[in-house]
Formats: sequence, structure tokens, C-alpha cells
Amino acid sequence: MEKTISRRNRSPADGTPRRPVLSVSARKIKDNAADWHNLMMKWERLNDNGFTTANKIVNMKINNKLEIACDNSATESEEPSPKYNEELDKCCAELLETLKHMVIFIFQS
Repeated sequence: MEKTISRRNRSPADGTPRRPVLSVSARKIKDNAADWHNLMMKWERLNDNGFTTANKIVNMKINNKLEIACDNSATESEEPSPKYNEELDKCCAELLETLKHMVIFIFQS
């Protein structure tokens, strides 16, 4: 007679497929690939953040020039609004912070 195990008596581990045991070198290769993947994802995130911030700065400059050009009473020596300067300073600080993280990232890797 064959002995069968009912579904109720099975442990959760019985239902999951087993992963093959990797050799030491295969494990190192897998770990290195995972590390490289994580590093690339971090770099891409920093890169995207930098491009987004730089794009904001460019758009602010373009919008400010358009506002000055459309304003007939504006003179060439007119200073940008304080709100514009605050936004620009904030974006520049954000871009410098992203650059700092990228430099740290390069020297840590």
C-alpha cells in the first residue's frame, strides 16, 4: 500500500518548489549581479532627480524671460521677483545636493 499525505497534513514548505543549491562561485556571481543592479538603480534615480531639477531651473528662466518680454512696462535692468529668486535658489540647492550625492556615490563604489 502506498502512503499518501493529505493536503491538511502537509507543511507550507512542501508546496513550494525548492531552489537549487548554488555553488560558492555561482552564489558570488549572483550576489555581484544583484549589487550591480542596485548600484545602477541608485545612479539612475540620482540622475533622474538631477535632470528633473535642472529642467525646473531652465523652465523658470524661460518663463521669467517670457514674462519680462510680454510686460511692455518692463525695463532691461528690472530685477526678477523675490519669489522667483527663492524658487531658483531652492532648485539650485537641490541640484547641488543631488550632485553631492552622486560624487559620494562614485567614491563609495
